[in-house]
Amino acid sequence: MSSPSSLSTLAAALAEAASGEQVQSALNAAFPDGLSVPDAPAGQWESREVAAALVGAALARIEAQRESREAHLQLEPLHEETARLQERFDALFNAAPVGIAAGRRDGTLVRANDAYLHLLGFTREEFQAGAVNWVDLTPPEFAEVDRDALRRAIGEGRAVRYEKEMRHRSGERIAQEVTLLPQWEGAEAVGVAYVRDLRPERAAALGHALELRARGEELERLNAELTARSEALERFAELSRDLALERDPLVLVGRAQEIAVSLMPGSVCTYYEPQGRLWSLRSHRGEFRRPELLARLRLGLPRGESLNVDRPFETLAPYYQDAFDPATVQSAGSSISVIRTSASFPVRTGAQPRGVLVVGRHDQRAWTTAEKTLLETVVFNLQLALERAEQSGELQRRTLALERSNAELERFAFVAGHDLQEPLRSVTSFAQLLVKRFGAHQDDPRAAQYLKHIQGGTQRMQELIQELLNYARVTAETRPPTRQNTNAVTAAAVQDLRASLDAAGAVVTVFDLPPVVADSTQLRQLMQNLIGNAVKYRHADRAPVVTVTGEQRGPWVQIDVHDNGLGIAPEYHERIFTVFQRLHARDQYGGTGVGLTIARRIVERHGGQLWVSSDGVSDSTFHLTLPAAP
Repeated sequence: MSSPSSLSTLAAALAEAASGEQVQSALNAAFPDGLSVPDAPAGQWESREVAAALVGAALARIEAQRESREAHLQLEPLHEETARLQERFDALFNAAPVGIAAGRRDGTLVRANDAYLHLLGFTREEFQAGAVNWVDLTPPEFAEVDRDALRRAIGEGRAVRYEKEMRHRSGERIAQEVTLLPQWEGAEAVGVAYVRDLRPERAAALGHALELRARGEELERLNAELTARSEALERFAELSRDLALERDPLVLVGRAQEIAVSLMPGSVCTYYEPQGRLWSLRSHRGEFRRPELLARLRLGLPRGESLNVDRPFETLAPYYQDAFDPATVQSAGSSISVIRTSASFPVRTGAQPRGVLVVGRHDQRAWTTAEKTLLETVVFNLQLALERAEQSGELQRRTLALERSNAELERFAFVAGHDLQEPLRSVTSFAQLLVKRFGAHQDDPRAAQYLKHIQGGTQRMQELIQELLNYARVTAETRPPTRQNTNAVTAAAVQDLRASLDAAGAVVTVFDLPPVVADSTQLRQLMQNLIGNAVKYRHADRAPVVTVTGEQRGPWVQIDVHDNGLGIAPEYHERIFTVFQRLHARDQYGGTGVGLTIARRIVERHGGQLWVSSDGVSDSTFHLTLPAAP
């Protein structure tokens, strides 16, 4: 017979049983004789029915647990695959180049990828902390746009595309294109937005618009330049139509200045050429508001200290000052401050600079492209006119040289007919006297005197003939000029004069001389004549001192031969270069009066100039120019 305690023990054992064997063991322990005993008392059937129910329930529970385990084992691969898919989706979602976010109406973001957060300037940590609210980041004027788009997306069940702006965390407004799709989480609608940054596209559109604008401005600039060029050409043609036969460069420069001043009201125009260590004002046009400024400019500007003139001459390029700096022409004094804007241009003939044209305005404003084009066109046409005049001038110079040569030939014929015959007449007369008076008596003292006169006349005749031959050879015996070492040639000339220099106690100092293009023989003769002349006409109270210096000035080399001799009065500065012209008696200073004439002819044959400067009292300087060697 089974007691209630046995049922309790059975129930506890069955609750812990995990298999049919454990159920059977617990049942055997509670009912050793089994549950079906035919002759069991009636009171025990109720206990056995309860025990049977407990056993059935335990077996059902164990079967259900087995089925659950089997079902779990079957679903576990599916769970793992689902986890892998979710992980892959998350990776693709976050790596998407387009911003993607899912949000509720109140601005809470359910999901947001890295591109979306980066677009707004937030980190993943800030998003997870709930710091990103799309409603708060939307400017108020776009709130209704968002609501309307969400209503249409939910109501129509399709994607809605629209444009809006959001604020970056820095405050910058970001233009966006939003594609909004509806998504449901239970009964709540969530909007999924695909966001594209419109800033690059709008920047490109703006760049294109700016490019079109720049092209338009460039076209306007070109049109303005063309108009300015046409105006300058027309004005130049109008003012220069009577200059076809003009040869004077300064007249051409003056006309160009008139054009510049007429096209630039309220301006003044000056033209400078290098002269020694100064910029010499050669021409000017326009009204100077301060007359003392013009007076100061006429004195010359120091080279190397006048940036406004130095720079264009050295660089061969225009130099514009939108705000003129008086310090660039400091030597002009305070009166230069009335000029507020300036433009300087090199004036060339061929490849070499000739001078500098300067335009100054009394009002300060930047030079426009059209004004620059206009002035540069004027200068360009001036250079063409100068080159034309130079070519015409070359023809004229050749004509004048021929005329001069003819005149010199006539002079030579005159000298040959008179001066050269005078020594011959002297020789003849004294010879006749010797014959008539002394005959065979050659020991008479007077015979010796007569012979002395004969010798003197003969010697003078030979000197004249030789000098005239030297003069003629300058042109007759010509060789193509070549590069010459001026220092070496001058040293050779000094050596040729060594005897006379030592006899006079002369000191000759030759500084470094730039190379020139010349005939070596004639260059040596030239330097010998000038140095020898300086020593010959020395002062009686002091030993002669001669200094030879040289400097390259553009395409030319200027050589100066300075002495401490007698000096030459201004009225004789040209006369001394005339053949056979002398300033002193023969018994004071020897020579024929041809040396300086030969020197000038040599220099002019090379295209240069020879002139003298002297105060007429204590010293003289002979200046000459020869082509500089490249």
